[in-house]
Amino acid sequence: MNKYTYLTSLVLATLPIFPSSTTAQPVVPLGTPTTPAALNSNFNPLVNVTLPEDIGKYTLGAGDGIQIAVFNVPELSGTQTIAPDGTITLALIGGIKISGLTIEETARLLEKKLAPYLVRKIVNVVLVQPRPLNIAIVGEVNRPGTRIIQASSTGSSNTQATTLTSAINLAGGVTQQADVSNIQVSRLAPGGQRRIIKADLLNLLRQGDINQDLKLLDGDSIFVPGLSDPTATQPRQVGAASFAPDTFSIQIAVSGEVNRTGPQTLTYSRNGGALVSAVGQTAVSNLLPTLTRALQQAGGITQRADVRNIKIIRSGVGGERIVINANLWELIDKGDLAQDIRLIDGDSVVVSIAQAPNTAEFGQIAKAVFSPSVINVRVVGEAKSPGTITLTPNAPFTEAIAAVGGLTSDADWRSVELYRINPDGSLTQRKLVANLSSPANEDTNPSLRDRDVIVIRTSFGASLLNSAQKAVNLIAPFITLSNLFNKN
Repeated sequence: MNKYTYLTSLVLATLPIFPSSTTAQPVVPLGTPTTPAALNSNFNPLVNVTLPEDIGKYTLGAGDGIQIAVFNVPELSGTQTIAPDGTITLALIGGIKISGLTIEETARLLEKKLAPYLVRKIVNVVLVQPRPLNIAIVGEVNRPGTRIIQASSTGSSNTQATTLTSAINLAGGVTQQADVSNIQVSRLAPGGQRRIIKADLLNLLRQGDINQDLKLLDGDSIFVPGLSDPTATQPRQVGAASFAPDTFSIQIAVSGEVNRTGPQTLTYSRNGGALVSAVGQTAVSNLLPTLTRALQQAGGITQRADVRNIKIIRSGVGGERIVINANLWELIDKGDLAQDIRLIDGDSVVVSIAQAPNTAEFGQIAKAVFSPSVINVRVVGEAKSPGTITLTPNAPFTEAIAAVGGLTSDADWRSVELYRINPDGSLTQRKLVANLSSPANEDTNPSLRDRDVIVIRTSFGASLLNSAQKAVNLIAPFITLSNLFNKN
C-alpha cells in the first residue's frame, strides 16, 4: 500500500457514517403522556390503527421524484423522476427498476449496484415529490368513484400526505347513513395480495385519535359502509365533522294531516339560510333534516293530526319497506329528542288522523314548532274592521277583538259568539264577554284556533233604536206629504 492510499483510507475511516435513508418515527397520539410516571398511571390509551410493517410504508412508483445522494460522488447524485416503466438511470450502472420498493429498499439496492465503484458504500434516497395517488372510494359517500389526488410538496424533502378524511372530503363527504366507525381501506401488500385496514373515525372525533386518519398510498381502495340498522342515525359529532359535507339535500314526501302535502327537498348548509315553507321547493337551513323540520316546511300539522302516531317509511339495504314510528307528544311533553328522527333521502312521512283527540292537549300542540306558525280567525258583525285576521297560535279571544279595532257602539259586548270546527267535523258554540281587560284563561278568554269564527251581534237596545229609526224613516215621507196637504 503506498502512502497516498494509506492516508486516504485513514481519512475515510474517521468520517462519520450517515444513515442511508430516513427512518419513520412512531406516531404519538395527541394527549398521550410521555413521562414514565404518566405512562404507569391509570391513563386510558387511545385506540390506534395498527398497520403491518410491510403495508404501512410508502412504495415508489412511476412519477415519483426522488433525490439521490451518493457520498462524496456528486456525479452520481441528483434528482430524478421515476420513468413510466418504473426505472431510473445512473451513470456506471445504467437503468435500474425501483418501482414497488420502499425508500429504504431503494437505497440498499443502489448501494449494492454501485458497490464495485465506491470506496464508501453510502447512498441516501429522499422522496421530494410524490406521484399523484390513484385511489377509489365507494359506499356511503356523496360522490363515489375513483380519484386522482396530486400530492402537495412543502419543500425539498417535506411533503404533505393525503389522509383518509381528505379523500372523503374530495368524494363530497359522508352520507347520513355512513358508519364512520368501521371504514375499510384495501391496500396492495408485497406479493400482490390485498389486505384490509380498518379505521374508526368516530374515535377520532370523540377521543382525538389522529392515528385513525390513515395516510393513503397509491392504489388504495376505501369502502365506507352504511349503518347496519336502517333505523339508526349517526351521532351528532359526525354531522359537524370536517369530513361531513358543508351542504347536502334530501328528497322526501309528506302526506296525511299536514297543511300542504307532497314532495319536498330539504337542504342542509353549515352557513344556514332562510327556511322556505313551500311544497316542492328547497328549504335551506343550518338545521339537520329531521321530522319536525319536514312538518314545519309542510305548513305544520292540522288539528286532526295524531302526533303520537307519525310513521316514517324507509327503504332498507335490500329494498325492503321499514316503518319507523315517532311519538311527537313525547317530544313536547318530556323533551325526548329521540322522537325527532333524522330523515334520509327517499323517506316518506305519513301523519295519521287522531281517532280520539284530547282537546286539553291542543294548546301545547299549537305551540310546537311543527304546528302552523300562524292561525286565521274570521270576525264578523259589529266590529270596526271586520274580516279575516292572522294571529299567532294560542292567541286569546280578546286579541282578536283588539285586532279588528274593537267593537262598534251598537255591539252586544256581553254576548259575543265563538264558533269552532272540531277535529271530528262537529261545530261548537260559546258565548263570551268581550272584556279586553280579562286575563287569558280557557273559561272567559280562551285560546283561539285556526279557522275560528267570532260573531258580534247588535245589542238589544241598539236593535230597538235601529228598528225605531227604520220605522221613522219609513213613515217620514207620509208625514211630510200630510203636512203639505194640510197647509193647502
